[in-house]
Amino acid sequence: MKSFKLQSLLDYRKRLSDQANQAVVVAMEHKNAVAEARRQVEKERQRLCLELESAKAGNFRMEEVLLYQQCICAKQDQLRRLEEKQARAEAAVAEKQQKLVKARQKKRILEKLRQKRSDAEQKNQARQERLMTDEVAILGFGGGK
Repeated sequence: MKSFKLQSLLDYRKRLSDQANQAVVVAMEHKNAVAEARRQVEKERQRLCLELESAKAGNFRMEEVLLYQQCICAKQDQLRRLEEKQARAEAAVAEKQQKLVKARQKKRILEKLRQKRSDAEQKNQARQERLMTDEVAILGFGGGK
């Protein structure tokens, strides 16, 4: 069977597809890490809010209450930054998924082309074999006279 002349290009497309897939995995891991950090900060903020409520009800000094409020504000700012970071991470995942889809499509096109050429080569080879068999049969039939 003949070699596929575009095999090196197909191999290159496979590598690009694998790299795009790996990029999606890395982006998803980053997005998940940011989401987890955001959940942790939210839990800390909620804990501080509960402590602030009990501080207001208890015998805490005003400085302690103000300190809790400052900590809560800092956590809210941190949450806002993490939400922005998470949005960027989600956009990066979507972008990398689109690149992966395109890379897979390009690879699939070359694989289909290789399969079509292989099928055509097999058909041609089968036709050549039939012609040889027919020629042998004709010569055998005509040689008997």
